[in-house]
Amino acid sequence: MNTLNDRPKNGSSRLDHVLKVIYESVSDLNQQLAREQRIEPSPATVLFGAGGRLDSLGLANFIVITEQKLDDSFGFPIDLTENDPFSPATGHFRTIHSLATYISDLISSRPEGAVR
Repeated sequence: MNTLNDRPKNGSSRLDHVLKVIYESVSDLNQQLAREQRIEPSPATVLFGAGGRLDSLGLANFIVITEQKLDDSFGFPIDLTENDPFSPATGHFRTIHSLATYISDLISSRPEGAVR
């Protein structure tokens, strides 16, 4: 199992790794969606709100897939539904980039000894 200690300490490398996990989640989700509902694996892709292509079920599936992949990758659970995630102004589900930044910041703030 991978742990936080196996990941690069550099913030941009961590962000790149988080983006990779999110893109894998997008790929898995897209396999479940009709062609017109699929989302592009790009930092600018809108996940929620104006311009978003996911309905509530699609977003819920994306959250579950992403949380599982993050746990597998970093070795601890990350709850993506905390801290007002759906706020139009500050929510971390606005775009793939805002979600990746939020996750990267969560991982950075986690005490080293807290990894299972």
